[in-house]
Amino acid sequence: MSSTPAPYTPAPGTEYPFSVSDIAYATAALLGNSWSAESGHWGVTGVLSGPCATSFVFTVDYEGDLCIQYDRFEADALPDSPNLPLGVQAWAEGVYLEDASAVDGLDDVALLSADAISAVLGQLDTESPASRQHYILTGRFLRQGEAAPA
Repeated sequence: MSSTPAPYTPAPGTEYPFSVSDIAYATAALLGNSWSAESGHWGVTGVLSGPCATSFVFTVDYEGDLCIQYDRFEADALPDSPNLPLGVQAWAEGVYLEDASAVDGLDDVALLSADAISAVLGQLDTESPASRQHYILTGRFLRQGEAAPA
């Protein structure tokens, strides 16, 4: 009898419940009708486009962090130091979600991604009493124009 364990070989599509491109599509839906997403090759990247010159590329780095890369265009007038949501860090090529994982679920990862992009664009409402109260209750600010759930 061999003491070598059998290799783990999951069936295709069963190890992770969603792909990186799925996150881009779900994020576009949260940001609104003026946003769209495209899947990269094999679904390992996703590109988000909207009402601004820059596009946002979703990737995973070698440490497993979900990264959102973007280029700064003068026409977008992006803030120099965006007020990023908790769990989102800046890096040289964009932002990354430091603790996000597939275990969090597609909806939560997409929501944090949408909040990160809104912050990069200067569209997080960090000033209104309703948004500040929402932050106290949920840990996230509202995006400009977003209503707090009843």
